[in-house]
Amino acid sequence: MNQQKLAVNMNIILRSDIEFLIVEDERAHFVLARICLERAGIENKINWFENGQEVLDFLRGSGHPSINNKKYIMLLDVRMPSMDGIEVLRRIKSDDMLKSIQVIMLTTSDDQQQAKVCYELGCIAHVTKPPNEALLSAIKRASHRPQIA
Repeated sequence: MNQQKLAVNMNIILRSDIEFLIVEDERAHFVLARICLERAGIENKINWFENGQEVLDFLRGSGHPSINNKKYIMLLDVRMPSMDGIEVLRRIKSDDMLKSIQVIMLTTSDDQQQAKVCYELGCIAHVTKPPNEALLSAIKRASHRPQIA
């Protein structure tokens, strides 16, 4: 992987009650996302889930926003085995207790139809991997949205 693609020159400081949920089945892609966040100066807690069911179980259990008073920004891989990211997004946005979670879709594809579906379901950004300035800009937007206040 070309290290220059991961170079960032943003210093992003987020409220301490914001946590990241990275839902990514490929460990290498998770590590790249984490490095991107760290290089941007983001010090918030990062939680990694290897599949969609794991993150849904977390959100409906101990990670439920009403239980721990946390706000989440989710980086959600579109293509995962068993339950893809689009189905995870659909379930989150149809749940009244979870729909305020800010979801940024991560993909290796520039499929415009896929992006359209994700936006219609309620994601705030559809970003092509590897993580870069576009992802960081989406995170900045997510942190300032009214739902995360």
